[in-house]
Amino acid sequence: MKTTFIPIKKADSKLLFDRAGVYVVYFSNISGSVSCTIAAEQVQLYMLGLYDMRHTEKYKIHTEQIHQSPHSFSDLYVLSVAHDNSSLSFAGRILIQKDAQQSHAYQKNQNLILSPNAFVDSQPILEILADDVFCTHGSTSGPLSPDQLQYLQVRGLNRHEAAAALVEGFKQQVYDRLVKLGVKSYARS
Repeated sequence: MKTTFIPIKKADSKLLFDRAGVYVVYFSNISGSVSCTIAAEQVQLYMLGLYDMRHTEKYKIHTEQIHQSPHSFSDLYVLSVAHDNSSLSFAGRILIQKDAQQSHAYQKNQNLILSPNAFVDSQPILEILADDVFCTHGSTSGPLSPDQLQYLQVRGLNRHEAAAALVEGFKQQVYDRLVKLGVKSYARS
């Protein structure tokens, strides 16, 4: 099945998926809302977001995965890297409506906080009205792993180079998912 790639460039986007297919929605460093409604069976929806925030950049993003039809799938994956005095407020909502039986929905938000003045607020939300579904959600926030930094430093990188390599590897997870989903062209942040 062919993958349809939908890059989101502006906030407050409402998307309706009313035909079976594979869809990839990608957004980066935008504020507002991205709402995706699945109104057909056999929809596979992947939502990928990447925030690389520096200086005093502040973003507020609200995502929705609304399942109206049965036998549908959605997967939200949002990563952020917060430098300096930057901040991100993330709220992600999965709504599985009563008729959306046998739907699968996933939501993951991971955040690297690289400065004591950077801030991330993450609020994953599940609202499940059906009784035969599979849903998970999770969020993690924290600094770079001291063990990973030490591992790279022992192998010859200085602290700055090791941190930069770990941050790039963290962000690469989103790009790797895009490639795995068949997206050939996208804007790197």
